[in-house]
Amino acid sequence: MNQLVIRKLKEWRAQIASRDNLELFRVIPNKTIDDLGELLPINKEELLAIKGIKDKKFEKYGRQILAIINETIANENAPIVPAVEVEDGNKRNEKIYSVSSYLDRINDDIARISAGICGEVSSVSFKGHLYFSLKDKNDGSVLSCFMWARDYENSGIEMREGEELIIHGFPEIYKPNGKFTFRTSAIELVGEGALKNAYEELKRKLSAEGLFDEAVKKPMPDFPSRIGLITSRDGAVTNDFLNNIGRFGYQIKFVNSRVEGAMAVGDLIGAVEYFKDKDIDLLVIIRGGGSLESLQAFNNEILVRKIADLDVPVICGIGHDKDVPLLSYVADLAVSTPSIVAKELNRSWEKAVDRLDYHELNILNTFDAVLKKSERKLENSVIEIKDFYQAIFRKFDFYHQALVNIIGNVSYLIKKDLEMVEKIPQKLLVDFGRLIFSTNKSLDNYEKSLRQNNPERQLALGYSIISVDGKIVKSISEISVGCEIVNKMSDGQIISIVKKVDKKN
Repeated sequence: MNQLVIRKLKEWRAQIASRDNLELFRVIPNKTIDDLGELLPINKEELLAIKGIKDKKFEKYGRQILAIINETIANENAPIVPAVEVEDGNKRNEKIYSVSSYLDRINDDIARISAGICGEVSSVSFKGHLYFSLKDKNDGSVLSCFMWARDYENSGIEMREGEELIIHGFPEIYKPNGKFTFRTSAIELVGEGALKNAYEELKRKLSAEGLFDEAVKKPMPDFPSRIGLITSRDGAVTNDFLNNIGRFGYQIKFVNSRVEGAMAVGDLIGAVEYFKDKDIDLLVIIRGGGSLESLQAFNNEILVRKIADLDVPVICGIGHDKDVPLLSYVADLAVSTPSIVAKELNRSWEKAVDRLDYHELNILNTFDAVLKKSERKLENSVIEIKDFYQAIFRKFDFYHQALVNIIGNVSYLIKKDLEMVEKIPQKLLVDFGRLIFSTNKSLDNYEKSLRQNNPERQLALGYSIISVDGKIVKSISEISVGCEIVNKMSDGQIISIVKKVDKKN
Protein backbone atom coordinates (compact mmCIF):
# COMPACT_ATOMS: atom_id res chain seq x y z
CA MET A 1 0.00 0.00 0.00
CA ASN A 2 1.52 3.34 -1.10
CA GLN A 3 1.22 5.60 1.95
CA LEU A 4 2.42 8.65 0.02
CA VAL A 5 -0.40 8.27 -2.50
CA ILE A 6 -2.86 7.86 0.37
CA ARG A 7 -1.48 10.91 2.16
CA LYS A 8 -1.66 13.09 -0.94
CA LEU A 9 -5.16 11.90 -1.76
CA LYS A 10 -6.28 12.72 1.78
CA GLU A 11 -4.69 16.17 1.55
CA TRP A 12 -6.44 16.75 -1.76
CA ARG A 13 -9.73 15.47 -0.28
CA ALA A 14 -9.43 17.85 2.69
CA GLN A 15 -8.95 20.78 0.33
CA ILE A 16 -11.97 19.79 -1.79
CA ALA A 17 -14.14 19.25 1.31
CA SER A 18 -13.11 22.61 2.74
CA ARG A 19 -13.65 24.39 -0.57
CA ASP A 20 -17.07 22.84 -1.26
CA ASN A 21 -18.15 22.69 2.41
CA LEU A 22 -18.57 18.93 2.24
CA GLU A 23 -17.91 16.13 4.66
CA LEU A 24 -14.78 14.16 3.79
CA PHE A 25 -16.52 10.88 3.00
CA ARG A 26 -18.78 12.65 0.47
CA VAL A 27 -15.70 13.45 -1.58
CA ILE A 28 -14.00 10.03 -1.27
CA PRO A 29 -14.52 7.51 1.59
CA ASN A 30 -11.49 6.31 3.56
CA LYS A 31 -11.90 2.75 2.29
CA THR A 32 -11.82 3.96 -1.30
CA ILE A 33 -8.66 5.96 -0.64
CA ASP A 34 -7.04 2.85 0.89
CA ASP A 35 -8.00 0.85 -2.21
CA LEU A 36 -6.56 3.58 -4.44
CA GLY A 37 -3.30 3.47 -2.49
CA GLU A 38 -3.16 -0.29 -2.84
CA LEU A 39 -4.26 -0.77 -6.47
CA LEU A 40 -2.75 2.47 -7.92
CA PRO A 41 -5.02 2.76 -11.00
CA ILE A 42 -3.48 4.60 -13.96
CA ASN A 43 -6.48 4.98 -16.30
CA LYS A 44 -10.24 5.40 -16.29
CA GLU A 45 -11.04 1.71 -16.62
CA GLU A 46 -8.88 0.74 -13.63
CA LEU A 47 -10.26 3.63 -11.59
CA LEU A 48 -13.90 2.71 -12.28
CA ALA A 49 -13.17 -0.84 -11.16
CA ILE A 50 -12.57 0.42 -7.61
CA LYS A 51 -15.59 0.36 -5.31
CA GLY A 52 -16.77 3.88 -4.52
CA ILE A 53 -15.79 5.32 -7.93
CA LYS A 54 -18.64 5.43 -10.43
CA ASP A 55 -19.21 7.44 -13.60
CA LYS A 56 -20.60 10.45 -11.77
CA LYS A 57 -17.73 10.45 -9.27
CA PHE A 58 -15.22 10.00 -12.08
CA GLU A 59 -16.63 12.95 -14.03
CA LYS A 60 -16.23 15.12 -10.93
CA TYR A 61 -12.92 13.94 -9.46
CA GLY A 62 -11.52 11.14 -11.63
CA ARG A 63 -8.95 13.13 -13.58
CA GLN A 64 -7.63 14.83 -10.45
CA ILE A 65 -7.26 11.46 -8.68
CA LEU A 66 -5.42 9.92 -11.64
CA ALA A 67 -3.16 12.97 -11.87
CA ILE A 68 -2.24 12.72 -8.17
CA ILE A 69 -1.51 8.99 -8.42
CA ASN A 70 0.49 9.23 -11.65
CA GLU A 71 2.46 12.26 -10.49
CA THR A 72 3.27 10.65 -7.15
CA ILE A 73 4.43 7.43 -8.77
CA ALA A 74 6.53 9.36 -11.29
CA ASN A 75 8.18 11.44 -8.55
CA GLU A 76 8.76 8.28 -6.58
CA ASN A 77 10.69 6.63 -9.39
CA ALA A 78 12.80 9.57 -10.60
CA PRO A 79 14.19 12.80 -9.12
CA ILE A 80 12.78 16.07 -10.35
CA VAL A 81 16.29 17.42 -11.06
CA PRO A 82 18.28 15.06 -13.29
CA ALA A 83 21.36 13.49 -11.75
CA VAL A 84 24.62 15.33 -12.36
CA GLU A 85 28.05 13.92 -12.19
CA VAL A 86 30.22 15.14 -9.31
CA GLU A 87 33.83 14.14 -9.53
CA ASP A 88 35.84 13.20 -6.46
CA GLY A 89 38.62 10.83 -5.73
CA ASN A 90 36.40 7.80 -6.26
CA LYS A 91 34.84 9.17 -9.46
CA ARG A 92 31.29 8.44 -8.26
CA ASN A 93 27.90 9.79 -9.45
CA GLU A 94 25.34 11.27 -7.03
CA LYS A 95 21.67 12.29 -7.58
CA ILE A 96 20.97 15.94 -6.86
CA TYR A 97 17.44 16.90 -5.65
CA SER A 98 15.69 20.18 -5.07
CA VAL A 99 14.73 20.78 -1.45
CA SER A 100 11.05 20.23 -2.26
CA SER A 101 11.61 17.01 -4.20
CA TYR A 102 13.95 15.69 -1.54
CA LEU A 103 11.37 16.35 1.19
CA ASP A 104 8.76 14.62 -1.00
CA ARG A 105 11.10 11.66 -1.29
CA ILE A 106 11.61 11.57 2.50
CA ASN A 107 7.87 11.91 3.17
CA ASP A 108 7.20 9.13 0.74
CA ASP A 109 9.62 6.85 2.57
CA ILE A 110 8.58 7.70 6.14
CA ALA A 111 4.84 7.69 5.30
CA ARG A 112 5.12 3.94 5.19
CA ILE A 113 5.96 3.95 8.90
CA SER A 114 2.33 4.26 10.01
CA ALA A 115 1.87 3.45 13.68
CA GLY A 116 -0.15 3.78 16.82
CA ILE A 117 1.67 5.83 19.49
CA CYS A 118 0.81 6.07 23.17
CA GLY A 119 1.68 9.18 25.13
CA GLU A 120 0.51 12.06 27.29
CA VAL A 121 -0.82 15.28 25.79
CA SER A 122 1.56 18.11 26.73
CA SER A 123 0.10 20.96 24.66
CA VAL A 124 -3.07 21.52 22.59
CA SER A 125 -3.82 24.28 20.09
CA PHE A 126 -6.76 24.47 17.70
CA LYS A 127 -6.12 26.87 14.81
CA GLY A 128 -8.54 25.73 12.14
CA HIS A 129 -6.98 22.31 12.64
CA LEU A 130 -5.57 20.59 15.70
CA TYR A 131 -1.92 20.98 16.71
CA PHE A 132 -0.70 19.16 19.80
CA SER A 133 2.33 17.48 21.37
CA LEU A 134 2.53 13.99 22.76
CA LYS A 135 5.07 13.35 25.55
CA ASP A 136 6.62 10.12 26.72
CA LYS A 137 6.05 9.81 30.47
CA ASN A 138 9.25 7.83 30.94
CA ASP A 139 11.94 10.08 29.41
CA GLY A 140 10.06 13.24 28.39
CA SER A 141 10.47 12.71 24.64
CA VAL A 142 8.09 14.93 22.67
CA LEU A 143 6.37 14.30 19.33
CA SER A 144 4.78 17.21 17.46
CA CYS A 145 1.44 16.18 15.97
CA PHE A 146 -1.14 17.55 13.55
CA MET A 147 -4.75 16.45 12.94
CA TRP A 148 -7.35 17.65 10.43
CA ALA A 149 -10.31 19.34 12.13
CA ARG A 150 -12.84 16.92 10.62
CA ASP A 151 -10.88 13.87 11.80
CA TYR A 152 -10.70 15.41 15.27
CA GLU A 153 -14.45 16.09 15.33
CA ASN A 154 -15.17 12.54 14.18
CA SER A 155 -13.04 11.11 16.98
CA GLY A 156 -15.59 12.27 19.53
CA ILE A 157 -12.82 12.92 22.07
CA GLU A 158 -12.11 16.28 23.66
CA MET A 159 -8.34 16.46 23.94
CA ARG A 160 -6.97 17.89 27.20
CA GLU A 161 -3.43 18.44 28.47
CA GLY A 162 -2.19 15.66 30.71
CA GLU A 163 -4.57 13.15 29.15
CA GLU A 164 -3.11 9.84 28.00
CA LEU A 165 -4.00 8.90 24.44
CA ILE A 166 -3.18 6.51 21.64
CA ILE A 167 -2.86 8.26 18.31
CA HIS A 168 -2.80 6.66 14.87
CA GLY A 169 -1.19 8.05 11.73
CA PHE A 170 2.14 8.43 9.98
CA PRO A 171 5.12 10.81 10.15
CA GLU A 172 5.95 13.59 7.70
CA ILE A 173 8.14 16.66 7.37
CA TYR A 174 6.13 19.84 6.98
CA LYS A 175 7.72 21.40 3.89
CA PRO A 176 7.08 25.11 4.63
CA ASN A 177 9.24 25.01 7.79
CA GLY A 178 10.98 21.63 7.62
CA LYS A 179 9.47 20.54 10.92
CA PHE A 180 8.98 16.86 11.68
CA THR A 181 5.40 16.14 12.66
CA PHE A 182 3.11 13.17 13.08
CA ARG A 183 0.02 13.33 10.82
CA THR A 184 -2.74 11.98 13.10
CA SER A 185 -5.83 10.38 11.59
CA ALA A 186 -7.45 8.92 14.74
CA ILE A 187 -7.16 9.13 18.52
CA GLU A 188 -8.45 7.01 21.36
CA LEU A 189 -8.39 7.15 25.13
CA VAL A 190 -6.07 4.90 27.13
CA GLY A 191 -7.16 2.85 30.09
CA GLU A 192 -10.49 1.39 31.10
CA GLY A 193 -11.06 4.07 33.70
CA ALA A 194 -10.75 6.92 31.23
CA LEU A 195 -12.89 5.10 28.68
CA LYS A 196 -15.52 4.34 31.29
CA ASN A 197 -15.64 7.95 32.49
CA ALA A 198 -15.95 9.27 28.93
CA TYR A 199 -18.58 6.64 28.19
CA GLU A 200 -20.69 7.52 31.22
CA GLU A 201 -20.36 11.25 30.63
CA LEU A 202 -21.47 10.97 26.99
CA LYS A 203 -24.24 8.56 27.93
CA ARG A 204 -25.66 11.04 30.49
CA LYS A 205 -25.44 13.86 27.94
CA LEU A 206 -27.22 11.99 25.15
CA SER A 207 -29.79 10.51 27.52
CA ALA A 208 -30.62 13.98 28.81
CA GLU A 209 -31.26 15.07 25.24
CA GLY A 210 -33.79 12.23 24.85
CA LEU A 211 -31.87 10.33 22.15
CA PHE A 212 -32.40 7.03 23.99
CA ASP A 213 -36.10 7.53 24.76
CA GLU A 214 -38.49 4.81 23.58
CA ALA A 215 -40.85 7.48 22.29
CA VAL A 216 -38.40 8.53 19.56
CA LYS A 217 -37.61 5.04 18.36
CA LYS A 218 -38.93 4.14 14.94
CA PRO A 219 -41.03 0.98 14.57
CA MET A 220 -39.66 -1.97 12.65
CA PRO A 221 -41.31 -2.29 9.23
CA ASP A 222 -43.39 -5.31 8.38
CA PHE A 223 -41.90 -7.44 5.62
CA PRO A 224 -38.60 -5.57 5.12
CA SER A 225 -36.90 -6.44 1.85
CA ARG A 226 -34.28 -3.74 1.15
CA ILE A 227 -31.65 -4.08 3.89
CA GLY A 228 -28.60 -1.89 4.45
CA LEU A 229 -25.77 -3.78 6.19
CA ILE A 230 -22.67 -2.30 7.84
CA THR A 231 -19.98 -4.58 9.22
CA SER A 232 -16.51 -5.90 8.45
CA ARG A 233 -16.17 -8.10 5.40
CA ASP A 234 -13.56 -10.16 7.20
CA GLY A 235 -15.55 -10.82 10.38
CA ALA A 236 -17.29 -14.08 11.16
CA VAL A 237 -20.46 -12.13 12.00
CA THR A 238 -21.16 -11.59 8.30
CA ASN A 239 -21.46 -15.33 7.68
CA ASP A 240 -23.39 -15.72 10.92
CA PHE A 241 -25.88 -13.10 9.76
CA LEU A 242 -26.21 -14.41 6.20
CA ASN A 243 -26.53 -18.03 7.35
CA ASN A 244 -29.47 -17.12 9.58
CA ILE A 245 -31.24 -14.74 7.25
CA GLY A 246 -34.27 -16.36 5.68
CA ARG A 247 -34.81 -16.83 1.99
CA PHE A 248 -37.46 -14.17 1.69
CA GLY A 249 -36.06 -12.28 -1.30
CA TYR A 250 -33.97 -9.80 0.69
CA GLN A 251 -32.01 -7.20 -1.28
CA ILE A 252 -28.96 -6.53 0.88
CA LYS A 253 -26.75 -3.51 0.23
CA PHE A 254 -23.48 -4.13 2.04
CA VAL A 255 -20.85 -1.56 3.04
CA ASN A 256 -17.57 -2.92 4.32
CA SER A 257 -16.30 -1.07 7.40
CA ARG A 258 -13.76 -1.52 10.12
CA VAL A 259 -15.58 -2.22 13.39
CA GLU A 260 -12.76 -2.05 15.91
CA GLY A 261 -10.25 0.57 16.94
CA ALA A 262 -10.08 4.30 16.52
CA MET A 263 -9.76 4.02 12.71
CA ALA A 264 -13.18 2.37 12.56
CA VAL A 265 -15.00 5.59 13.49
CA GLY A 266 -14.44 7.23 10.10
CA ASP A 267 -15.48 4.08 8.25
CA LEU A 268 -18.67 3.72 10.29
CA ILE A 269 -19.64 7.37 9.89
CA GLY A 270 -18.97 7.18 6.15
CA ALA A 271 -21.03 4.00 5.85
CA VAL A 272 -24.00 5.54 7.70
CA GLU A 273 -23.79 8.64 5.51
CA TYR A 274 -23.75 6.39 2.45
CA PHE A 275 -27.09 4.89 3.41
CA LYS A 276 -28.66 8.25 4.28
CA ASP A 277 -30.11 8.76 0.79
CA LYS A 278 -30.42 5.10 -0.24
CA ASP A 279 -33.74 3.37 -0.79
CA ILE A 280 -33.70 0.87 2.08
CA ASP A 281 -36.32 -0.34 4.56
CA LEU A 282 -33.92 -0.48 7.50
CA LEU A 283 -30.24 -0.39 8.40
CA VAL A 284 -28.38 -3.20 10.19
CA ILE A 285 -25.09 -2.65 12.05
CA ILE A 286 -23.42 -5.78 13.47
CA ARG A 287 -20.16 -7.00 14.97
CA GLY A 288 -19.00 -9.59 17.46
CA GLY A 289 -18.46 -9.07 21.16
CA GLY A 290 -15.45 -7.43 22.76
CA SER A 291 -14.12 -5.27 25.54
CA LEU A 292 -15.02 -1.65 26.17
CA GLU A 293 -11.83 -0.64 24.35
CA SER A 294 -12.63 -2.72 21.26
CA LEU A 295 -16.17 -1.36 21.13
CA GLN A 296 -15.05 2.25 21.51
CA ALA A 297 -15.92 3.14 17.90
CA PHE A 298 -19.59 2.45 18.70
CA ASN A 299 -19.50 5.00 21.54
CA ASN A 300 -18.65 7.87 19.20
CA GLU A 301 -20.95 10.88 19.66
CA ILE A 302 -21.09 11.86 15.99
CA LEU A 303 -21.88 8.30 14.95
CA VAL A 304 -24.64 8.05 17.58
CA ARG A 305 -26.20 11.34 16.43
CA LYS A 306 -26.11 10.31 12.78
CA ILE A 307 -27.92 7.09 13.66
CA ALA A 308 -30.52 9.09 15.57
CA ASP A 309 -31.05 11.37 12.55
CA LEU A 310 -31.65 8.57 10.04
CA ASP A 311 -35.13 8.37 8.52
CA VAL A 312 -35.12 4.57 8.47
CA PRO A 313 -35.11 2.30 11.55
CA VAL A 314 -31.80 0.85 12.70
CA ILE A 315 -31.15 -2.60 14.17
CA CYS A 316 -27.95 -2.87 16.16
CA GLY A 317 -26.52 -6.35 16.75
CA ILE A 318 -23.27 -5.84 18.67
CA GLY A 319 -22.13 -8.65 20.91
CA HIS A 320 -21.64 -7.32 24.43
CA ASP A 321 -21.74 -8.40 28.03
CA LYS A 322 -21.97 -5.73 30.69
CA ASP A 323 -20.85 -2.74 28.56
CA VAL A 324 -23.62 -1.81 26.16
CA PRO A 325 -22.37 0.46 23.33
CA LEU A 326 -24.13 3.82 23.06
CA LEU A 327 -25.04 2.87 19.50
CA SER A 328 -27.21 0.09 20.93
CA TYR A 329 -29.07 2.61 23.12
CA VAL A 330 -29.87 4.93 20.23
CA ALA A 331 -30.76 2.15 17.79
CA ASP A 332 -34.45 1.50 17.24
CA LEU A 333 -33.87 -2.15 18.07
CA ALA A 334 -30.79 -3.57 19.80
CA VAL A 335 -30.00 -7.26 20.20
CA SER A 336 -26.88 -9.05 21.36
CA THR A 337 -25.84 -11.08 18.29
CA PRO A 338 -26.03 -10.88 14.49
CA SER A 339 -27.98 -14.14 14.37
CA ILE A 340 -30.72 -12.57 16.51
CA VAL A 341 -30.78 -9.61 14.12
CA ALA A 342 -31.46 -12.05 11.30
CA LYS A 343 -34.25 -13.67 13.32
CA GLU A 344 -35.81 -10.25 13.97
CA LEU A 345 -35.78 -9.55 10.24
CA ASN A 346 -37.34 -12.94 9.57
CA ARG A 347 -40.01 -12.56 12.25
CA SER A 348 -42.72 -10.80 10.20
CA TRP A 349 -41.96 -12.95 7.16
CA GLU A 350 -42.17 -16.16 9.20
CA LYS A 351 -45.48 -15.01 10.69
CA ALA A 352 -46.68 -14.27 7.19
CA VAL A 353 -45.59 -17.74 6.08
CA ASP A 354 -47.42 -19.25 9.07
CA ARG A 355 -50.52 -17.25 8.19
CA LEU A 356 -50.09 -18.27 4.58
CA ASP A 357 -49.86 -21.93 5.61
CA TYR A 358 -52.97 -21.49 7.77
CA HIS A 359 -54.89 -19.81 4.96
CA GLU A 360 -53.61 -22.40 2.51
CA LEU A 361 -54.90 -25.19 4.76
CA ASN A 362 -58.15 -23.30 5.26
CA ILE A 363 -58.50 -22.83 1.52
CA LEU A 364 -57.80 -26.52 0.92
CA ASN A 365 -60.34 -27.57 3.58
CA THR A 366 -62.90 -25.13 2.23
CA PHE A 367 -62.18 -26.30 -1.28
CA ASP A 368 -62.54 -29.92 -0.18
CA ALA A 369 -65.90 -29.15 1.47
CA VAL A 370 -67.07 -27.23 -1.58
CA LEU A 371 -65.80 -30.02 -3.80
CA LYS A 372 -67.74 -32.65 -1.82
CA LYS A 373 -70.84 -30.46 -1.86
CA SER A 374 -70.38 -29.98 -5.59
CA GLU A 375 -69.91 -33.72 -6.02
CA ARG A 376 -73.23 -34.31 -4.28
CA LYS A 377 -74.88 -31.69 -6.45
CA LEU A 378 -73.28 -33.26 -9.48
CA GLU A 379 -74.51 -36.70 -8.51
CA ASN A 380 -78.03 -35.31 -8.01
CA SER A 381 -77.75 -33.48 -11.30
CA VAL A 382 -76.62 -36.67 -13.03
CA ILE A 383 -79.64 -38.50 -11.61
CA GLU A 384 -81.96 -35.66 -12.68
CA ILE A 385 -80.39 -35.55 -16.12
CA LYS A 386 -80.63 -39.33 -16.38
CA ASP A 387 -84.32 -39.23 -15.39
CA PHE A 388 -84.90 -36.34 -17.77
CA TYR A 389 -83.34 -38.09 -20.72
CA GLN A 390 -85.01 -41.39 -19.84
CA ALA A 391 -88.33 -39.52 -19.94
CA ILE A 392 -87.31 -38.11 -23.30
CA PHE A 393 -86.42 -41.58 -24.55
CA ARG A 394 -89.75 -42.92 -23.31
CA LYS A 395 -91.54 -40.11 -25.12
CA PHE A 396 -89.42 -40.83 -28.15
CA ASP A 397 -90.41 -44.49 -28.02
CA PHE A 398 -94.06 -43.44 -27.60
CA TYR A 399 -93.95 -41.03 -30.52
CA HIS A 400 -91.95 -43.50 -32.55
CA GLN A 401 -94.62 -46.14 -31.99
CA ALA A 402 -97.31 -43.60 -32.69
CA LEU A 403 -95.51 -42.63 -35.88
CA VAL A 404 -95.21 -46.28 -36.80
CA ASN A 405 -98.94 -46.68 -36.17
CA ILE A 406 -99.69 -43.55 -38.16
CA ILE A 407 -97.51 -44.72 -41.00
CA GLY A 408 -99.28 -48.08 -40.82
CA ASN A 409 -102.67 -46.35 -40.91
CA VAL A 410 -101.53 -44.11 -43.72
CA SER A 411 -100.30 -47.16 -45.58
CA TYR A 412 -103.71 -48.81 -45.05
CA LEU A 413 -105.53 -45.66 -46.11
CA ILE A 414 -103.28 -45.28 -49.13
CA LYS A 415 -103.92 -48.92 -50.03
CA LYS A 416 -107.60 -48.39 -49.53
CA ASP A 417 -107.54 -45.19 -51.53
CA LEU A 418 -105.56 -46.91 -54.24
CA GLU A 419 -108.28 -49.51 -54.42
CA MET A 420 -110.81 -46.72 -54.61
CA VAL A 421 -108.75 -44.97 -57.26
CA GLU A 422 -108.65 -48.20 -59.25
CA LYS A 423 -112.48 -48.29 -59.07
CA ILE A 424 -112.85 -44.65 -60.04
CA PRO A 425 -112.72 -45.19 -63.86
CA GLN A 426 -115.50 -47.78 -63.65
CA LYS A 427 -117.45 -45.64 -61.25
CA LEU A 428 -116.85 -42.57 -63.46
CA LEU A 429 -118.18 -44.46 -66.47
CA VAL A 430 -121.25 -45.56 -64.54
CA ASP A 431 -121.82 -42.16 -63.02
CA PHE A 432 -121.12 -40.43 -66.33
CA GLY A 433 -123.60 -42.70 -68.05
CA ARG A 434 -126.16 -41.90 -65.38
CA LEU A 435 -125.36 -38.22 -65.70
CA ILE A 436 -125.78 -38.38 -69.53
CA PHE A 437 -129.09 -40.19 -69.12
CA SER A 438 -130.27 -37.71 -66.54
CA THR A 439 -129.07 -34.83 -68.67
CA ASN A 440 -130.82 -36.12 -71.76
CA LYS A 441 -134.01 -36.54 -69.77
CA SER A 442 -133.69 -33.03 -68.41
CA LEU A 443 -133.05 -31.68 -71.90
CA ASP A 444 -136.19 -33.41 -73.09
CA ASN A 445 -138.18 -31.87 -70.29
CA TYR A 446 -136.63 -28.43 -70.99
CA GLU A 447 -137.46 -28.89 -74.68
CA LYS A 448 -141.07 -29.69 -73.88
CA SER A 449 -141.28 -26.76 -71.57
CA LEU A 450 -139.76 -24.45 -74.19
CA ARG A 451 -142.20 -25.67 -76.78
CA GLN A 452 -145.11 -25.15 -74.51
CA ASN A 453 -143.89 -21.71 -73.45
CA ASN A 454 -142.71 -20.52 -76.87
CA PRO A 455 -144.53 -17.24 -77.74
CA GLU A 456 -144.75 -18.28 -81.36
CA ARG A 457 -146.83 -21.25 -80.27
CA GLN A 458 -149.31 -18.73 -78.83
CA LEU A 459 -149.26 -16.85 -82.05
CA ALA A 460 -150.20 -20.04 -83.83
CA LEU A 461 -153.27 -20.24 -81.61
CA GLY A 462 -154.44 -16.84 -82.92
CA TYR A 463 -152.55 -14.51 -80.66
CA SER A 464 -150.33 -11.64 -81.92
CA ILE A 465 -147.58 -9.42 -80.46
CA ILE A 466 -147.83 -5.64 -80.82
CA SER A 467 -144.74 -3.51 -80.81
CA VAL A 468 -144.03 0.20 -81.23
CA ASP A 469 -140.61 1.28 -82.29
CA GLY A 470 -139.33 -2.26 -81.63
CA LYS A 471 -140.72 -2.35 -78.09
CA ILE A 472 -143.43 -4.80 -77.15
CA VAL A 473 -146.54 -3.02 -75.98
CA LYS A 474 -147.78 -4.25 -72.67
CA SER A 475 -150.30 -1.47 -71.92
CA ILE A 476 -152.77 0.62 -73.94
CA SER A 477 -151.15 3.67 -72.46
CA GLU A 478 -148.05 3.01 -74.50
CA ILE A 479 -150.05 3.62 -77.73
CA SER A 480 -151.18 6.98 -78.97
CA VAL A 481 -153.27 8.10 -81.97
CA GLY A 482 -151.21 8.33 -85.13
CA CYS A 483 -148.37 6.08 -84.03
CA GLU A 484 -147.23 3.19 -86.15
CA ILE A 485 -147.68 -0.21 -84.62
CA VAL A 486 -146.44 -3.63 -85.72
CA ASN A 487 -148.75 -6.55 -85.11
CA LYS A 488 -146.72 -9.81 -85.34
CA MET A 489 -148.61 -13.03 -86.02
CA SER A 490 -147.49 -16.64 -86.56
CA ASP A 491 -147.18 -16.35 -90.27
CA GLY A 492 -146.31 -12.64 -90.66
CA GLN A 493 -146.97 -9.16 -89.41
CA ILE A 494 -149.28 -6.26 -89.96
CA ILE A 495 -148.18 -2.60 -89.87
CA SER A 496 -151.01 -0.20 -88.95
CA ILE A 497 -151.60 3.47 -88.07
CA VAL A 498 -153.61 4.06 -84.86
CA LYS A 499 -156.68 6.17 -85.45
CA LYS A 500 -158.34 5.76 -82.12
CA VAL A 501 -157.42 4.40 -78.67
CA ASP A 502 -160.10 3.12 -76.30
CA LYS A 503 -159.08 2.60 -72.73
CA LYS A 504 -160.95 0.52 -70.19
CA ASN A 505 -162.68 2.43 -67.56
